[in-house]
Amino acid sequence: MNMDRLSPLEYMLALAAVISVGLSCADNGIAPENRPPAITSSVAVEALTDSLFSYTVHASDPDGDALTIEIVDIPSWTSVSGTVISGTPTAQTPDTSFMAIASDGFLSDTAMVSVSIVTQISPVSYSGDIQPIFNSNCSGCHVGGNQGGLTLNSYTSLMQGGNSGAVVVAGDPDNSRIIQRLEGTVTPRMPFQQPPLLPGDIQLIRDWISQGAHDN
Repeated sequence: MNMDRLSPLEYMLALAAVISVGLSCADNGIAPENRPPAITSSVAVEALTDSLFSYTVHASDPDGDALTIEIVDIPSWTSVSGTVISGTPTAQTPDTSFMAIASDGFLSDTAMVSVSIVTQISPVSYSGDIQPIFNSNCSGCHVGGNQGGLTLNSYTSLMQGGNSGAVVVAGDPDNSRIIQRLEGTVTPRMPFQQPPLLPGDIQLIRDWISQGAHDN
């Protein structure tokens, strides 16, 4: 098209068409909307007096973006190393809290974590606390199913693991594959294509594993 031979009206209409096509192409190339990360670790924990308290901030990002995690407003008896806050409270230490922040560089999630100072940690029961979580969230795939060779119908089947091997390392939740899958640090996150477990439920499973993963 020779733009020099167009009337002013024809020129404006042609220019508008070019702009419209350009915008349409740009629209087709727009990257998907950035979604915020989510802190998945529990927001209510217990610290045993005169014993080392350690808490790791876990977070996941639905877009797979790398995350930066900060722990701020910490109690005076604690210190921070990376994503871990730790310290030893005494019998005189009051209940406290700190703030965890996970950011993908644009969007962030913030959680206020409360810490109750206790003289005895409440034991987590497999039959009373853990199995009901599996029953409510894993039905069809692992409860009543055998997806990936993993069945979560009972303590025995859980401890047998799946096609990739053991999913529970007693005393070590960070290296237990079931925790890695539930928190999304190993993909795909579980439950697969379903909303993630509540942070409190994941923390219960973590605590149960930390306490030795007993059949209780």
